[in-house]
Amino acid sequence: MSFQGKAGFAVAAMGLAAASVLGAGAANAAGNQWASIAVSQSELIYGTSANEADAAAAEAIALADCHYADCEVITTWANGCGALIQSDDAFAWAVAANRAEAERLAYEKLSTVTPTAILANTGSANLSGTEIIDVICTANAR
Repeated sequence: MSFQGKAGFAVAAMGLAAASVLGAGAANAAGNQWASIAVSQSELIYGTSANEADAAAAEAIALADCHYADCEVITTWANGCGALIQSDDAFAWAVAANRAEAERLAYEKLSTVTPTAILANTGSANLSGTEIIDVICTANAR
């Protein structure tokens, strides 16, 4: 990926990390299943976890799955789905109760860096230059 793409990723990562963590909620009731996504900005590699007993376990597994020393957790959530998407210029992610909503929110966030990303959410993904990298859902996602 070009420097511009990496710079876009860094901007998206910093700007969206707080929003995705805040949007994840603080579900602590018994029976919650936790998931997490970790990303290496230098290598543009990611790791995931799902269906873990608590947030700390989900984050540790995602970091281990990422395999690079500079991997950082970008989002952790309970009982739902997380979507990770990319364009030629940046990455974005979002968390929601189900896959469709997580994808929609991720496309919305990516569109703040890559304006054509919103086309992907309206059925024109091939024209937008965006693609879904991964969607991770806990077993009890709606």
